[in-house]
Amino acid sequence: MEKNQVVRRQTIMELLTEGGEVRVKEMSQKLNTSVVTIRKDLDELQKEGLLERVHGGAVKNCNAQQDLFFMDRKDIKKEEKKQIANMAANLINERDSVIINNGSTSYYVAQELKSKKNVIVITNSLMILDELSCYKNIATLFLGGFLDPKMQITHGEDTIAQLSKYKADKLIIGMDGIDIKAGATTYNHVDCAIMRLMIEHSQRKILVVDDSKFRKITFAHVAPLTDFNTIITNYIPENEQYYEDLRMLGLEVITD
Repeated sequence: MEKNQVVRRQTIMELLTEGGEVRVKEMSQKLNTSVVTIRKDLDELQKEGLLERVHGGAVKNCNAQQDLFFMDRKDIKKEEKKQIANMAANLINERDSVIINNGSTSYYVAQELKSKKNVIVITNSLMILDELSCYKNIATLFLGGFLDPKMQITHGEDTIAQLSKYKADKLIIGMDGIDIKAGATTYNHVDCAIMRLMIEHSQRKILVVDDSKFRKITFAHVAPLTDFNTIITNYIPENEQYYEDLRMLGLEVITD
């Protein structure tokens, strides 16, 4: 795939994630390319199962986010996620034990932990295992189980049984959607039971989500927001009332 094509499709998916819909003519103007090219991009993305074509454009596929592999999810809102990761890493102290779930923001948190000393990381994410496995200052405990080759995680009874043995000081967990009433939700129902257990077996529960996840309800419910202690996100002035609503639920909100 050509670089320009990758950039176009990343932009299309990011705007689709944020707004739920994209229009061919608007994308053509925004990306300075022909409507024919945009239609071809949308057709290919539909074949990948990442969106649904409608007259004049495309709408979000409810299952698209969990299948977003060739475009690499960690590059969507990359700078915001790195900022969030830096703030999250500042909450991790020497000798802490930390559970980290699978996700693009969690991946950047794992990167930030490389400079920490004597930290234990517990995860079922192959991506995070690969990121931390070469660092002697980080003890990585990988949870075995059935491998989901798409999501690059382990799951199932063996994963749950192993996780049940541990209690962590902190949890770093990302979500596909957070909503005041609907709580924390994910596209990946396979991982729900494990995420709930991660919450149960952690002392301080830290949500790491960028602003595109606000007011979003996705496929599977994980937990009410009151199950968490802290939420770390990028600052958007228009979201001040939403931050206050989160604080009213008892959450500590960190934005800078």
